Amino acid sequence: MPPTDYRLHDVSMWMDDFVFPGDEPVRVDGPFDVVGTDNPEWVYQFSSPTQAGTHIQGPHYFLEHGSTIDSFPLSRFQGWAHVVDIEANGTDTTVGQLGEQLDGVDLTDRFVILRSHHMDALVQGQPLDPSTRPGLSLEAAQWLIDRSVTMVAIDSVGVESRRSKNFDVNVLLCENSVLILEGLVDLGPIGDRVWLEALPLKLRGVEGTPCRAIVKIPS
Repeated sequence: MPPTDYRLHDVSMWMDDFVFPGDEPVRVDGPFDVVGTDNPEWVYQFSSPTQAGTHIQGPHYFLEHGSTIDSFPLSRFQGWAHVVDIEANGTDTTVGQLGEQLDGVDLTDRFVILRSHHMDALVQGQPLDPSTRPGLSLEAAQWLIDRSVTMVAIDSVGVESRRSKNFDVNVLLCENSVLILEGLVDLGPIGDRVWLEALPLKLRGVEGTPCRAIVKIPS
């Protein structure tokens, strides 16, 4: 159950704060007035990639016939999350580093947030350099799966190992129905255990969507 006494904290970025190379940018057009009366309306149109801003993804992300994001119940997008501090200097997080911070923690049906502050730097204008982004080793991803973690989140562009050539970490997580939440920001104030909510847009047939990710920090 979520905390009853908490402070609400937004950990999602503005959707147009960062564009991953190769993606179309978020576009907003308008305002438009279609009704054409003495009281005009102010309506906008926007278009967006499914991975714009902070976004949540399911198995279809790397599996052609994997479950799309709309097939998951809403309960899968909220729960207790344990925060793990990782390096943002271009190294992969290891099993040992996870174990040091999560020793003795029951992770069954829980989320793990990897905190590196990398996304904050990108939003502030630091160039995206693969040699400086964090990653999750394949062994560490398996370690989380073995402990029944249901979502892996990160404040970076992705969780993929820097040593992988074929997105093996993403494929492994997708094969085990572990949701992937990317592009979190401003994780500094949240502590090491929070209630996380990251609901996708109600869109059919896609691998994931942008989301408004928030945490409830227990008082």
